[in-house]
Amino acid sequence: MRIIPSILAAVFVLSISTLVQAKEPFSAMDVFKIAYAGDTVVSPDGQMIAFSRYYMDVMTDSRKSDLWLIDADGDNIRQITKDFDAVGSAAFTPSGDAVAFMAVKDEKSHIYLQNLKSEKRTELGQDLTEPGNLSFSPDGKWLAFTMPVTYKPETMGEMPAAPDGAKWAEPIIVETRDMYRADGVGYLPFSSHQVFLIPTKGGAAQQLTQGQQDNNSPLTWLPDASALLMSINIKNNVNKPMDTDIVRLDLKTRQFTALTTQLGQDLAPQISPDGKRIAWVGKKYAPGMAHLFSNQLYTAKLDGSDAQKLTSGRDFGVKNFAWHQDNQRIYIQYEERGKEVLALLAQDGTVSKLSDELSGWELDQPYVMGQFSASAGVAAFTQGNSTTPTELAVVNSLDKVKVLTDLNRSLHKSVQFSTAQEYSVKSSFDKREIQYWVMLPPDFDPKKSYPMMLQIHGGPWAAYGPQFAANNQLYAAAGYVVVYGNPRGSTGYGEEFAEIIDNNYPSQDYDDLMDIVDSTLKMGFIDEDKLFVTGGSGGGVLTAWIVGKTDRFRAAVVVNPVINWSSHLLIGDSNKLFVNNWFADLPWNDPMKYWSHSPLSLVGNVTTPTMLMTGEEDWRTPISEAEQYFSALQVKGVDTALVRVPGASHWIEARPSQLIAKVNAILAWFERHSKPADASAG
Repeated sequence: MRIIPSILAAVFVLSISTLVQAKEPFSAMDVFKIAYAGDTVVSPDGQMIAFSRYYMDVMTDSRKSDLWLIDADGDNIRQITKDFDAVGSAAFTPSGDAVAFMAVKDEKSHIYLQNLKSEKRTELGQDLTEPGNLSFSPDGKWLAFTMPVTYKPETMGEMPAAPDGAKWAEPIIVETRDMYRADGVGYLPFSSHQVFLIPTKGGAAQQLTQGQQDNNSPLTWLPDASALLMSINIKNNVNKPMDTDIVRLDLKTRQFTALTTQLGQDLAPQISPDGKRIAWVGKKYAPGMAHLFSNQLYTAKLDGSDAQKLTSGRDFGVKNFAWHQDNQRIYIQYEERGKEVLALLAQDGTVSKLSDELSGWELDQPYVMGQFSASAGVAAFTQGNSTTPTELAVVNSLDKVKVLTDLNRSLHKSVQFSTAQEYSVKSSFDKREIQYWVMLPPDFDPKKSYPMMLQIHGGPWAAYGPQFAANNQLYAAAGYVVVYGNPRGSTGYGEEFAEIIDNNYPSQDYDDLMDIVDSTLKMGFIDEDKLFVTGGSGGGVLTAWIVGKTDRFRAAVVVNPVINWSSHLLIGDSNKLFVNNWFADLPWNDPMKYWSHSPLSLVGNVTTPTMLMTGEEDWRTPISEAEQYFSALQVKGVDTALVRVPGASHWIEARPSQLIAKVNAILAWFERHSKPADASAG
């Protein structure tokens, strides 16, 4: 009798083993099966969480989303919207009995108010255009939001009237704006975001602000509903586009009053639950770019007086925050060694970590990112790791973490994902610790030798970590050992580590990356004759720099790079920010500084077969940068190709098929050059 359970157990174990063995490596079409959570919002009483469920629509080749609700204990999950083209994040009414959200259908924008008890849905306002930053008044009677409003551009000369029936060219356009083009948009319309109010019981929207000042900012109501707090560039200094201040918009006078005045960025004001203090993140201006990624947390009285910095002595930047219900502690989000951390900051500066598994939703690359929301002692956040696309998790009043969703259950049942394993190496340049990760092919055998792909992150003030990345999963499934890390300049390792490449990029970050490669080779399972390298944006810069410094890689793919700093800093969409902060002086004052850090300066050394790839509508690192390098490599006789991605911006993998096409092109280029040059010639 006792033998039967043992037999059953053995059969069960065998069945589980068979299921594991039946899993297939991640494939291109699996990209369309991915779903992930984002835009979490906790209700005022902490009982419910609204979130967006993003998914891939294979028929329209797009990422779509719907609004969902779930109880904070994980029960009663329900879908709120369906069949919209896009849905914005939700805003709960103060009573928590309804949510407002923006939705787009057939290129028309709407604001809806969804009653959560009766399930009745009403539309607020009409003929709206891209409304955002929804925020309810404390009594729930008004909804504030921002929306772009067009204005007439400047003209230059008068044209005669065209004859009836004549077909003349489009009229000329005169630009005097400091920013007239943006990545993902192209040439900007002549409009500026203004603040509106609309009654929640119905009625016309009232425009509170006027003019060409752009007021695109999250909105926070004062407790007495007399004013809104915002963060805008009220000084309008063309050379300091990130110099924002916390301002008060009086609803009666409709006038702005600045509550902060320091040179630098002050962002995202929030009012404490007891209505006595404001908190915000900001950083006093300093030369260079790295300081933009290390915001500190401040609080002050409602009028801006008694300002205090709560993160003094802490060597991390605060990305996001929310007041705790006790009015003393504050939830904060920050990076630390390849992880995105959610923690509680006490008044005495003590930091208590709640989770280091905050995860983002870029999906194609393992950038350290994530998002959270908190109210009434409950914090909801996006959670994931290297094998799990982002789910929804919650931290309750006892600081216990619980994952609430399982959006990729079927994918996990059928697919064998590769895990990112953490390592570190001492820099050969100055002995700094450099953190990196290795992903092995699903059928990895330590007795075999594998080709290695070095994957370099962009930024350069950003970081990779053990987060889900569809491209790396596809590379590993194709048989590559995928290696990526955080060289100097990466965020999450303290201010000094990030700032060391200010005015000095690329430089010793090259040495750090080579140390990562050498450390991986010592593991003994890499074919040293099959080393490949790729990276995008800042990673594209470093990839182009690498092939100008060494010929150890069999082939390279440079994705949306900067090749010539002088040309890029004056033509990219963030040109005023770049040209005033990237190097210590302007390009016409110190041209050799710009040239000495430009990959184009090393093109004469390149022998590595190098492919370029850029979106045709990329205005962050315009395609003219890649074209310069492509032409130079052709002139030199280096094996090269230029891949143009039609319709793509700097986010080159915005559509699922673009992600697949990018990966397939990189794998094909590497496969073409996987054999010794004399064997693959022709």
